[in-house]
Amino acid sequence: MTADLILQGGPVFGSDEADTLAVRCGRIVAVGRAAELLRLKGPKTVLIPLRGRPVLPGFFDAHTHFVRVGLERTFYVALGAARSLGEALDRLREAAQARPEGWIVGRGWDESLWPERRYLERADLDRAVPRQPCCAMRVDGHLLACNTLALARCPLPDGEFVDRDLGHLREEAAWELSRLARPDPDTLVDAVAAASRHAAALGVTAVADMAAPGDLAAYQMAARRGTLRTRVFLYLPIEDLPALKELGVIRGFGSPLLTIQGVKAFADGSIGARTAALDTPYRDGNGSGQLLTERATLARSWRQANEAGLQMAVHAIGDRAIGEVLAAAHAAGVSRLDRHRLEHLELPTPDQLDAAAGLGLVASMQPNFLQWSGPGRLYEERLGPERDAESDPYAWVLDRGIPLAFGSDGMPMGPLYGIGLVLDPPHPIQKLSLSEAIRAYTEGAARAAYAEGELGTIAPGKQADLVVLSGDPDHQPWRELEVDMAFLAGDRVYLREGAP
Repeated sequence: MTADLILQGGPVFGSDEADTLAVRCGRIVAVGRAAELLRLKGPKTVLIPLRGRPVLPGFFDAHTHFVRVGLERTFYVALGAARSLGEALDRLREAAQARPEGWIVGRGWDESLWPERRYLERADLDRAVPRQPCCAMRVDGHLLACNTLALARCPLPDGEFVDRDLGHLREEAAWELSRLARPDPDTLVDAVAAASRHAAALGVTAVADMAAPGDLAAYQMAARRGTLRTRVFLYLPIEDLPALKELGVIRGFGSPLLTIQGVKAFADGSIGARTAALDTPYRDGNGSGQLLTERATLARSWRQANEAGLQMAVHAIGDRAIGEVLAAAHAAGVSRLDRHRLEHLELPTPDQLDAAAGLGLVASMQPNFLQWSGPGRLYEERLGPERDAESDPYAWVLDRGIPLAFGSDGMPMGPLYGIGLVLDPPHPIQKLSLSEAIRAYTEGAARAAYAEGELGTIAPGKQADLVVLSGDPDHQPWRELEVDMAFLAGDRVYLREGAP
C-alpha cells in the first residue's frame, strides 16, 4: 500500500529517531527513518523534502473566538495596532467616512500601549463619529466604549456595568449591545473563511471556540461551502444548556470539522477592565472586580452539564473568582474523570491549584497574556509587582500535574508568538521549556477537548494535521521561526510564500 504524502528529511516532534512520516487517506500511517518509509512511495505519492525543517503536530488553539478573529479581518475597524488614542479615533473616523450609514464597530484597542494611558470615552467617539452609532471593544472583550447614538440603543442601559457619562459598558451590558451591532449572516460566514485562512498561516489546524450566539449557523454554512478548513470544537454560551439538554446533544456531537463540546460560563471579567474578581483591591483604582455568576448557580449549571454529558468551561481570572469556581465544582460533585476546564486561571494561589488538581480540572491558559506582565506594564499597574510576579504561573500548574492547554483568546492568535513569550517571560514561575510549551499548544490542547485520540501528537493512526516550521528550534532562536506549511488531514492548507 502506497502513501499519498511523505514528508522526508527533518526532525519529527516527539520522536528522537524519526526524520520522515507518511500519510494515507488523511491519516499518519508511518513515522520513522527515510530509508524505511520511502518504500511507501508510489507513482502518485507527493514527496516533500523537509531539508532539516521540523514537523510538529498542527497547533491547537485551546481558547479563542474564531468568528471574531475573522471579523477583525473583514468587518471590524482594527484598533489593535493603534499606538495612541488619537490614532484609534482617526481609524474610526475614516471608517465612518467610507461607510456613512449603519454601525461603526471597532475592536482591539489597548490603552496600556498609548501615551495617554486612558480608556476611550463617549466624548472621544462623539467627536470622531457624530452621526452614526459607534462602539469600540477593548482588546479583552470586557469593556465597550460607546458614542451617544450607540449608548441610546443599549438593551441594558443602567446598572453596575454601565457608566453613561463615560460611555462605558462592561460584561453583559457590553455583550448585549455588541449583539445589536453584529453583521449579517453572510458576513459571519465570510468571517469563518477568513479565520480559517489566518489560522492556517499560523499553523493552527484546530481550535476550541468560545462561541457567541449565532456562530453555529455561520460555521455550518461555511462547512457546506467548503470554506471551513480548521477543526472547530465549540463551547456554546451557558444560556444554551437547556436547549442542548432537551435535544440530547452530548460532547462530541457533530462532524470531523465541527463538534459541540460543551458550554462556557463566566465567573468574572478581566484585569484590563478591572472586572476580574480579586481578594485584594486593584492597586490603581477602587474596587476588587465583580463576580458574574453566583456559586450556587454555577454549581447547578455544572451538575446539569455533567448529567447532559457536556463539558463545562468556566472563565475565572482573579483569585476570588477562582475560589468561587472551585467551591462550585466541589458542590457539584465534579470528579477527576469529568475533565472540566478552567479558562484563563491567571491569578490562582498555590492552595487553589492544589484543589484544581484534586478535582481533575484542566488549566486552559494563554501565554500571550504575558505581553501585559512585567515592569511598567498593565498587570503591574493594575495589581502591583508582587501579584504580577505570581500571575499566569504555568510552572506551578505543571508542577502539580494539572493538564495544561495553551490558547490565545485571539489576543492575538499565534502559537509562535505565545510560545516565544513563555520561553522568556518576565517572571520565573511563568517559564516553561520548549517541549513543555509545544505540548501545551498541541497535545495538551487536544486532551482538553477530548481529542487526544485523534490529534495533538504525531503517531500512526492520528489525523495528519501537521505544521512545518522554517527552521529547527534546537539550532535557531524561536523568535526567528516562521510557519512554512500547514496540513489538515494530509491536505496542504498553507504554504508560505518563498518557502523551499
